[in-house]
Amino acid sequence: MIPAAARGTTTVSARAVARIAQQAATETPNAVGTVRGTATVRGQRAQVSVRLGLPWPADLGRRAGEVQRHVASRTGELTGLSVRVSRLRVARLHRPAGGTVVFDKATAPAAQGRRVPRRWWSARPTPVVVTALLGASAAGLLTADMVSVHLFDNAPAAWRTGLVDRLATTSPADGSVTVAAAAMAVAGLWLLLLACTPGLRKRHVVAGFGAGRSIALDRAAVASVVRDRVLDTDGVDSVRVRVGRRRVRVRAELAFGDRAAAREQAGAAAREALADCRLNRPLRVGLRLRTTSTWDPAPPGSEPAPPGPEPASAGGTVGEAELKESP
Repeated sequence: MIPAAARGTTTVSARAVARIAQQAATETPNAVGTVRGTATVRGQRAQVSVRLGLPWPADLGRRAGEVQRHVASRTGELTGLSVRVSRLRVARLHRPAGGTVVFDKATAPAAQGRRVPRRWWSARPTPVVVTALLGASAAGLLTADMVSVHLFDNAPAAWRTGLVDRLATTSPADGSVTVAAAAMAVAGLWLLLLACTPGLRKRHVVAGFGAGRSIALDRAAVASVVRDRVLDTDGVDSVRVRVGRRRVRVRAELAFGDRAAAREQAGAAAREALADCRLNRPLRVGLRLRTTSTWDPAPPGSEPAPPGPEPASAGGTVGEAELKESP
């Protein structure tokens, strides 16, 4: 009988691990929409990242944690590797009609004293690939010409001799040398900036997870949560939401009802929506409420109000309130 050590080894590719992780994520009732996954395999360990949609309203942290645990255990069971789901990116939120928010703080995951990243760090694949290709191309051309000259006694390439002659006759004070040095300095500073900054600005990290296992929401997902919650305000007809790095801008139109009360309710709804997302970096809310051209100060079904002065301008701005989240 052949010993186990002499039978060879079985290697599972990163692509296969990613496919298995995608399939494992679709097995959970929490994952909706298209699921994408990437994986890195080092020996008997694999690190997986998953991109998917989650149902909303719900406790996003709890549902995402369930997906992470199932993907890690199922992928490890099928591949025989030690699998860790380091990143789970929520790209979209799917809201069923007539849904209600279910947020149970008792089931919210705790960081357990671990440092939570303020933002995901980008791998910067594009500049790395471009820099590597340029360096490899230049080194390959020079190596091929050197091999041709020294091994096959061929004449040096015209581009190499011309470049050497030009460098030998060009003064350091020449304008072309200055431009080339400036371009290289700018490229170097750009690469240093990319190496020292995290990037991925359109993703907000959810609090409660450690640095090696985190969940992030896309800005579009956060905007959809805030938009749906503000639309539930009585009298609000339409809502536009823009999510930035530190601030959420809400623009709403009021069709009927008291303006001051609607503004207060819409601001509270936006704050509650952000609180349910439980972002690691709290966002400020800028709310602007406008009345529509058909705005009626009385809600539908109520008795008409006594005649009084008409509003200054239909569709005018009611006001803008800056609502700061407590850290």
